Amino acid sequence: MPVDDRTLAALRAAPLFRRLDDGQLARLAGIAQPRRIAAEETLFLQGDPADAFYLLAEGRIKVFKLLRDGRSATIRHVEAGQTFAEAALFHEAFASSTETLSDCLVYRFEKDVMLGLLLTEPQLAVNLLAAMAHLLGLLNRRVEDLLLPVPARLARYLLARADEQLDPVAGGDVPRVIRLPIRKRELAARLGTVPETLSRTFDRFKRAQVIRMSNDHRLIEILSFEKLHRLAQQ
Repeated sequence: MPVDDRTLAALRAAPLFRRLDDGQLARLAGIAQPRRIAAEETLFLQGDPADAFYLLAEGRIKVFKLLRDGRSATIRHVEAGQTFAEAALFHEAFASSTETLSDCLVYRFEKDVMLGLLLTEPQLAVNLLAAMAHLLGLLNRRVEDLLLPVPARLARYLLARADEQLDPVAGGDVPRVIRLPIRKRELAARLGTVPETLSRTFDRFKRAQVIRMSNDHRLIEILSFEKLHRLAQQ
């Protein structure tokens, strides 16, 4: 069966599948199951049987955990080109839930088929271990951040977005504009707070001339990296 070029391109762009040769990518594409999902839908819920992991090719997905008191804690936001639920390969049930934040295209990899492929593709196994180590580091940083006051959490988030989106060479207090990829309600959940507290924190940053925001609050200009770094250390 011929391999779809679009599937190959999506796999080639994913960090998890880097260093795989064309033959390995073709075998992987042969087991990838494409699926389109509308916004505000779920792929799996916490506690569901862990029968697959996924690659997000288009859109954005929130991964969150349901807490005992009924609240939810956002673990990460998955962007196009990233894989998620890799731990499903080694567990019986999903440890978290998902929600699509926009219309999405995902590729599903069945657990049993993928485990069989890992036995014959050691480079893929090494990549998977690296991806899981990265996720563990991410979760550790999330726990550390939740012990900080909200202003420090927000400052760290903005600094991380600046590092991701902009040229790190232009340092100092040169203004930088970053785009928030999520809505304020989603960002509040990501930071472990509520929208009202997040709004007050943004207002505090604006009054202190740390940032300036567009009318729709999606574009943020960082006016002082020095002040933002100080806030991140509080």
